[in-house]
Amino acid sequence: MAERTNIVESLRGTELFAGLSDDELSEFCENAEAVEFAPGERLIEEGREPGCMYVMTTGIVEVVKKVPRGERKLATLAAAGRPTVVGERGLLLASDADEGASASVRAQSRVEAVRLSRKRFKGMIRAESPAAFKVSHAISKTIAERLVRLDEEVVSAVRELESRGETDLEAFRDRLVTDWMR
Repeated sequence: MAERTNIVESLRGTELFAGLSDDELSEFCENAEAVEFAPGERLIEEGREPGCMYVMTTGIVEVVKKVPRGERKLATLAAAGRPTVVGERGLLLASDADEGASASVRAQSRVEAVRLSRKRFKGMIRAESPAAFKVSHAISKTIAERLVRLDEEVVSAVRELESRGETDLEAFRDRLVTDWMR
């Protein structure tokens, strides 16, 4: 019972679940589980089936993207006083044949999180759960907002490079990847 209460509070504290009633939030809790990760463990592996969304309640993770010469750190996310969501895009993928996770997420410290699998989420969708539809809408809105920011960053990066007289595609790519997750 204590674990379920912790899961409810973790989900309630995130923007993604803000529009849910107590009953809808309880439905998600029935489909979620508490998990922990040690420093260095990967929550999500780039290119692999995303499979799960995580609501981090404690800890710090880094988001990294493969680039031609290794990896590039895109962001550091901390659940400092407020739960933080990673992997939400993976809940909406149509099938395992999709491209997979767009980046890796690796624990930098001990991480406690609530995990919701895509399989369970898809089951909620098939059951026509209003809660799952509300969360799908919230995820879609978040992704759309990120795309708008990305479009703006691409235009800004192109203008900056053009103003410096640069036409180097590699410089553009590096700038884009560096600014992508801000």
